[in-house]
Amino acid sequence: MPLSDPRSFSVLSSCWLRAGWDTKYVYGFSWMGRPIIQLPEDLIRIQEVIWDIKPDLIIETGVAHGGSLVFYASLMAAYGRGSVVGVDVEIRQQNRLEIERHELANRIYLIEGDSVGGDTIKKVREYASRAEKVLVILDSDHSRSHVHEELRAYSKLVTPGSYIVACDGIMQTVAGAPRTKSDWSWNNPISAIDDFLLENDDFTNVEPPRPFNEGAISERVTYWPRGFLQRI
Repeated sequence: MPLSDPRSFSVLSSCWLRAGWDTKYVYGFSWMGRPIIQLPEDLIRIQEVIWDIKPDLIIETGVAHGGSLVFYASLMAAYGRGSVVGVDVEIRQQNRLEIERHELANRIYLIEGDSVGGDTIKKVREYASRAEKVLVILDSDHSRSHVHEELRAYSKLVTPGSYIVACDGIMQTVAGAPRTKSDWSWNNPISAIDDFLLENDDFTNVEPPRPFNEGAISERVTYWPRGFLQRI
């Protein structure tokens, strides 16, 4: 196939994603001073969704260095409202200090605890109760059972028209690669999404609309395949 054929782009992108996984490509970026372990295209695409919906609250499970929290907070600062809640079973002290002294710290709230624990969910609900538009991003423990539990718990907080996003479904594709486990072919966020949709008619697995596309490519190059579930 010629390189100008969109099918060539798809094949090369698949190879690039696998090579990037093996070489830890995503471990080389930061946002406004904080490491952000995400594929750049995923950040651009979620930015498009956030700018369209303009949520009052973004809930993210999985904090790490806090780069994603700062990224979302910076978008909210641009449209003039909103806050981000970051949930993690363990927030390392140095990361907490860096997040709390960041220029956008006034828009970021941290909750340390099991993301599906009763006390944690109660605290998150208190923030969600004060928001008109809520978007949720799941990026903590990516096992099938844990993501399924998170989908059950946090989907209740998503407002109609908004999304709950289950990250890192690429696990299914890269199973067998370095830094993977043998069960990733089934023990992954995509399997959790399928389990969740079988029991829930309020959400649909969709690709968010692109506000601009004059090219020949319509599919995302992503670590989050099938990750967007919209409340209908």
